[in-house]
Amino acid sequence: MALGGSAGAWRIGLLCGALLLAAACADPARDRFERAEKELLSQKMEAALADYRYIARDLPQSRYAPAALLRQGDLYGGYYRNFPAALEAYESLVYNYPRASEAPRALLRTAEIHLLQYLDPSSAAADLERIRKEFPRFEGEDEVLFLLARAYGAAGEDERQAAALAELMERYPKSKRAAEGRWILAYALLGQRRYADADREFRKLLYLSTERESTVQARWGMAQSLEGMGDLRGAIAQYEALRGDAGDTAYVAEKIKRLSARLGKP
Repeated sequence: MALGGSAGAWRIGLLCGALLLAAACADPARDRFERAEKELLSQKMEAALADYRYIARDLPQSRYAPAALLRQGDLYGGYYRNFPAALEAYESLVYNYPRASEAPRALLRTAEIHLLQYLDPSSAAADLERIRKEFPRFEGEDEVLFLLARAYGAAGEDERQAAALAELMERYPKSKRAAEGRWILAYALLGQRRYADADREFRKLLYLSTERESTVQARWGMAQSLEGMGDLRGAIAQYEALRGDAGDTAYVAEKIKRLSARLGKP
């Protein structure tokens, strides 16, 4: 009887220990974060935002707090279009968790808001340069360089824009952003009346083109560049190549007619 009682007590003790261990291993921040993620997938935005805010406010020491702040900022900026609240969440993340893996992403989001919503390229460039300085191994570096080029272009800093685009294309040649960067560079050079350089970039784009739309766009750029250089025969040849492909065939025909008339003048 004593032996049976001891065994029963042992089993009860083991069960209690297991329950205590389970309670000790419970992570309320993780549970709340996982719940918020499910709510987000189910488009329950208000419930998700409330849970993310709870984690950041009431469980700031949790390893989920930086991610919760990032999600909070994304919801405010992307869904609610409340950009001041989004910036506040991102800035709180960067200030309170400067070494968190989410910090450079928060700075990138901050730069996007400064550039695209507040039309403040100088602040955007400062955010992006901070990422490059403090987080040199950030996996989104191609996105940083692309946005940096746009910021410098909007600020009228042509040389810095060109340098950012050149680095983007050199370091990340297979990135989608590098492909977009080539177009930005070509049109920037055209806008700066650097026609020979613009022609060279549009020729590269024509060579890389695999779709009709991009081929037409590259030929347009080449034609404009050649026209700017005074190479009217070359420009006419490109406009001729656009016959039947360009959307406004009447405009193309008129261009060819006017340039041909200029060629015929003594």
